[in-house]
Amino acid sequence: MTRKFAPVVEKIKQGKRFMVISHVNPEGDAVGSLLGLASALRTLGKDVVAYSADLIPDPFGFLPGADTVVRSLEGEAPFDVTFAVDCGQLSRLGHEFLAFEKWGILINIDHHVSNDNFGDINVVDPEASAAAELVFDLLKEAGINITPDIATNLYVGIHTDTGSFRYSSATPESLEKAGELVRLGADPRKIAVRVYESYPAKKLKLLGKVLNTLELVRDGLDGKVATVVASQDMMESVGAGKGDVDGFVNYARSIEGVEVGVLLRECSPRDYKISLRSKGDIDVSSVAQSFGGGGHKNAAGCNVQGTLEEVKKKVIDALRDKISTKEKL
Repeated sequence: MTRKFAPVVEKIKQGKRFMVISHVNPEGDAVGSLLGLASALRTLGKDVVAYSADLIPDPFGFLPGADTVVRSLEGEAPFDVTFAVDCGQLSRLGHEFLAFEKWGILINIDHHVSNDNFGDINVVDPEASAAAELVFDLLKEAGINITPDIATNLYVGIHTDTGSFRYSSATPESLEKAGELVRLGADPRKIAVRVYESYPAKKLKLLGKVLNTLELVRDGLDGKVATVVASQDMMESVGAGKGDVDGFVNYARSIEGVEVGVLLRECSPRDYKISLRSKGDIDVSSVAQSFGGGGHKNAAGCNVQGTLEEVKKKVIDALRDKISTKEKL
């Protein structure tokens, strides 16, 4: 057994009552890792609570075990062990979880380079394509049988966090593990249809409004940065929620000549969630970290306060400095 998983396997053997949690505003890797690990622990006869501060996004509601996720810890007894998966900072686990405090031993399993090692036990590997890949490794190390339901969840985590294996995070190892998960019961066709071809009409209506805000930043950047905006008014006008905005930043990045795509989603009149996606060697995680956020080299996020124009200027100025510094090297 590898050293990084040995203490985790020991806690699994010793513990009886477990919680599995991921970050607020969960996406595919967060949901897949959470559900896959929770299901695996249940196969061992453990008492397991799968908790999420926010709703499971629509594209992932079909996943096995999604209906078991709870959104409140009120009245819950203390846990022996809590697994936090795909989360770089303790604060991103949500206010209710932090106030609960009866989480027992906290095990942090993650692949973000910006992870601050908040757990009692930390298994953080930025070389992994997804947290789901690390959960897969853990289950193999622990000798836990991977059922078709577990395989489906972990495959979704790896598949979505590598951008359907289009991102630089896709490695020979992640492709091999995805292949094994298919052999173990994950159905790539059915998963692709549910995740990418079953959007509600409101999402596409919102996309039209968001794309109308598209701007290519010329000042000192020669169109290498593209921005789009999702305001609360836009979302309300079509009955959409924050989860419907997922993936929209990729349209900005996909433009020829653009190196960084930026999505500014309005959370409140003076608070914006910033999603950054880059191509090639532009490290947007460092930009996100400068605003108190984090993520990966090519995919990161943060929150920035101010008016839309103030926030946009702050983010673009930071990107301009980053890109100009890279070009001088």
